Amino acid sequence: MSEKEKEWVIRLQMIQLQSENPHLDDYYYQEYYKRMEAKLAEEEKRGEWAKRETPKLTTPYVIKSESYTPVVHIEGSLGQVAVSTCFSPRRAINAVRTHSPDEDVKDSRQPRMEVYIEKLFSQLLEVEEAARKKGFVRVEEKGGLMEEMEKKVKQIYSLIRHANLHESSEEFLPCLLVSKGKRLLARLLPFLSHDAALHALTMVTTHLPTLMSKDTDEALPVLYAPLRDVISALSFSQLIGVLKDFTIVVPESSETILTLACQNEFGLSLLYVLLSQGERLLSSNVPMEPNIGDFETWTDTVFQVAQQLSHASLVEPLFLPSNLLTLFCRYLDKRTVHQLKSNMESASGYLAVAS
Repeated sequence: MSEKEKEWVIRLQMIQLQSENPHLDDYYYQEYYKRMEAKLAEEEKRGEWAKRETPKLTTPYVIKSESYTPVVHIEGSLGQVAVSTCFSPRRAINAVRTHSPDEDVKDSRQPRMEVYIEKLFSQLLEVEEAARKKGFVRVEEKGGLMEEMEKKVKQIYSLIRHANLHESSEEFLPCLLVSKGKRLLARLLPFLSHDAALHALTMVTTHLPTLMSKDTDEALPVLYAPLRDVISALSFSQLIGVLKDFTIVVPESSETILTLACQNEFGLSLLYVLLSQGERLLSSNVPMEPNIGDFETWTDTVFQVAQQLSHASLVEPLFLPSNLLTLFCRYLDKRTVHQLKSNMESASGYLAVAS
């Protein structure tokens, strides 16, 4: 082959790898590389590995062509060589699916939740990409970028909130019953405003019995970390409002949400985080400005939770906060605290040390 032919072949192959937006076009490789970098940084921090350069695939920049060139003429070649790239695919067949009006009406009546969530994920990827670019744009462009991000976040939140397949469906519930819907909400929560995130948390605790009973793929724990961050920003009155949901009796059952939560690792972990945040607020010097009756409700709830935790057979939580025993020591006698400590430690597998 001549040098010109070699250059053409190399350029043709490199065009397949070139992307103006790698976080969207090559998401899995970018995510893998980011995790590999974090892992190597952690190993270097612990001194397990000497500092080394992380291998990464690099490609020369190729200008993206907007026009489609079906053939390329090479001097001395037999016939014409067809060009097919990711930017200029070979147009051999019409791959556009057509619908009849009757099919469109039928599809609109029976939307598939998985497809619906997939479309929302595509919008969320654009929000995450904009968040990554935020630190690299000019100051005069940052305002417009933030405004566009906020607009998309509100749109996604509204679509998740009102994703009703039937008129009788509750807010958030259709999305949260799907594994991918839980992951979508978990990734959206850091972008939500405080009020919107609080409303999402309230909906999770309200529908907790249904979510726990139908969590066959055990995807609920993906919500733990983002909801924990939401809870850490709650005021004392807001915390009381969420915590009261655990004392509600489940319809068509004599059990409370608290009783059912003790048998589920996500439900129990969420309860622990709420109690831990309450103790943190009470032990801090920050003015809480509680509403009338908040302290009485808090005390009654702590007693009810302590009674349930001391007698129930607990599952292992995702995390056991260290200040829970300090909280119970404020209100309970030593014998009950000792029983609680023994029960929580046997479930979690490690010591519940008072902080």
